[in-house]
Amino acid sequence: MQVQREQFAAAQRAALNLTGQWMAEYRGLVIGAPDSALSLVAVDGLLDTPGLRTSDQVALARHGEVGGPDYLGSRTVSLTIEVYGRDATEFDAALADVMAAFSPALPDAPFTFWFPGVAGGGRRFVSARVRKRAIPVNVEYSNHLAMVTAELYCPSPIIVTPELLSGRTSLANPDSPGGGTRTPFRFPIRFGRAAERGIVRVLNDGNFIAYPKFTVRGAVADPQIVNRRTGEALTLSYALLRDEWLDVDTYTHEVLLNGVAPRFLTSGTGNTWLTCPPGLTEFVFRGRRIGSDSGDDAELVCEWSPTWV
Repeated sequence: MQVQREQFAAAQRAALNLTGQWMAEYRGLVIGAPDSALSLVAVDGLLDTPGLRTSDQVALARHGEVGGPDYLGSRTVSLTIEVYGRDATEFDAALADVMAAFSPALPDAPFTFWFPGVAGGGRRFVSARVRKRAIPVNVEYSNHLAMVTAELYCPSPIIVTPELLSGRTSLANPDSPGGGTRTPFRFPIRFGRAAERGIVRVLNDGNFIAYPKFTVRGAVADPQIVNRRTGEALTLSYALLRDEWLDVDTYTHEVLLNGVAPRFLTSGTGNTWLTCPPGLTEFVFRGRRIGSDSGDDAELVCEWSPTWV
């Protein structure tokens, strides 16, 4: 259900072409632009619930079933596009562009859209590939008007923003004071909040859980990421030296040292693969300093994207 990082970069470029609502873009083809030969007639599947895979079990020797967790399946998005040309040349060129963009057997690409009321009403995208395309040749076709139907298969059912959000923090210093006063006093006296180190705040504006990616940079031993509200924690049983880092993918459960070397036994026992439900989530960064290191170089970076289904 994960969207690849390169898809976000492509979706950001596509979002620049969406200058108004009721527009969409796929593989460089902009649909619904003013005075364009391409118009969106219908879009099905974006507001529908994706298919579900259930884990229910038959209750032995009694009535009913034992309910298990549900998992989202894939999403199917169907597009109906009107192609119109004032003459044969314009019609042929527009139809050729549509056929090139919606060609099957190509890798996944972001279908980027801006529809009111869909996923918060902003510029969003799904990762999709073409599974079907239909273009009837009829009387309307002979008059330079074609209704194209394209079916997009989305292995990941989630809808996300083109921008990857990020937050970072250094390792909290237990020896630093939480605040204080400075004399002489000057009126009016104002008391502000003490600065908080070691906390990353994640805001998921969507309606479904987001799976963050963490990067932990040394020098730090046994780094730990804790959900401040629930107490759920992910402890990485490893000593990171200066200029070393661990990449942690909470969806694939993959942990890589310096971006290349798997560390399958890095995560400790009793851990939880952390997620970000809708709303605000605060993660606390903890760990042990190595030797005389002050911990200022130790850093936690969190990347996420608001998520809808």
